[in-house]
Amino acid sequence: MRPQGSSGSTEHTTTALVAFAAFLSYACGGCLSNEYVIPKTELARLASLPPEQRGQNVRVVQSLGDRRSEAIDTSQPPPAPQGYAQDGYAPQGPPEGYVESGPQVGVGVGVMIAPIPPPLFPPPLVPPLPGQIGPRGPMGGVPGRAAPPRRPQGGHVGGFGGGGSSGKDDLVALLVVFAVLATVGMVATEGVRYDGAVAMYPWQGVHLKDAAGMEREVPLAQITPADVAATSEAVVMDDEGWGMMRLGRGPLDRRGFTWKMNIGLLHSSSANLVADGVAADLQLGYFPHRMFGLLADWSPAGGSDVNGNSFSRHHLALEAQFFPLGISRLHLGGFGHAGVVYANDDAGGTRHGSAFGGGGMLEISLTSRLALTLRFDYTSAKIAPGGQGWQGAETFTAGIAIY
Repeated sequence: MRPQGSSGSTEHTTTALVAFAAFLSYACGGCLSNEYVIPKTELARLASLPPEQRGQNVRVVQSLGDRRSEAIDTSQPPPAPQGYAQDGYAPQGPPEGYVESGPQVGVGVGVMIAPIPPPLFPPPLVPPLPGQIGPRGPMGGVPGRAAPPRRPQGGHVGGFGGGGSSGKDDLVALLVVFAVLATVGMVATEGVRYDGAVAMYPWQGVHLKDAAGMEREVPLAQITPADVAATSEAVVMDDEGWGMMRLGRGPLDRRGFTWKMNIGLLHSSSANLVADGVAADLQLGYFPHRMFGLLADWSPAGGSDVNGNSFSRHHLALEAQFFPLGISRLHLGGFGHAGVVYANDDAGGTRHGSAFGGGGMLEISLTSRLALTLRFDYTSAKIAPGGQGWQGAETFTAGIAIY
């Protein structure tokens, strides 16, 4: 008999988790802003160029936040101001190593995706004079369970929580759903925000902020090395002045924090477990270099063996990834990990043991910060019944990497 009140408690827990999932989707969704940051090293490079050349190729990174208005259309470059050669203002092609920008998307509340008009430059009637740039605009179940019927042959691909209690099964499934929602939100913002080269009018206003938070607007053509030294952040707007023309995204850049999610199949043909199931890899980590990173990994898996007995596996590990080879959008790499596996099945009960493994993966870059992933992993864990032997399993998964 179900204990009195357990149903209501389960319902309340599920409701709270679903509400948290909705909040997580909203929090990770965000919006793509009208602001673009010029890295300080890029600002220093621009300050060393002749004024008429500064807008030809500018590296920018789009910010996350509120978009106050649509981007200005830039199908035609503006005329050069008096005293400068017209040729110095025509947008040039993307620098070597940059890739096609692809379709642009903007994001509203949550993860809704909508098209953004292409950027542009309406030509000015009179070139601005120093100091005339205007101010910046506003910005449940029953405890226990009956054993499943035995099956004469063939494994069954089940869910992540096989072998555990119903409450734990539901929790694992909900956590995976939350991870999917968060991943969708991050793909729609962090994954697709623009990181690459733009062309702009050299008299485009640049908002310079100092360490004290004070801000002033200076035309790109008039920025000096002294301005660069005093600046903590430089921002340009795609809805101000004559806008920005996107030339192309940069190549995949892994440096910094990363989130990866893969879902696929687990197969085990060891002496202790002949089974197939569903598996996932949820990873959070940091890449100090484009080719190398360290990630924390949680890999839940579950299913049924050839006799119809359910099982579950939860792998917690620290993983090192290395990508030594890149050809255009294709990136080949390998990884190794060490950790612990928690196992639960009808034959051996609940147990845990050390686990080691590794494998290979392929990434296909979509933007400077987003890639599709294919992954093969073999892990051996000391979880054979009785704790006297090792049990191996392979996983084949595919998913998304967000850098």
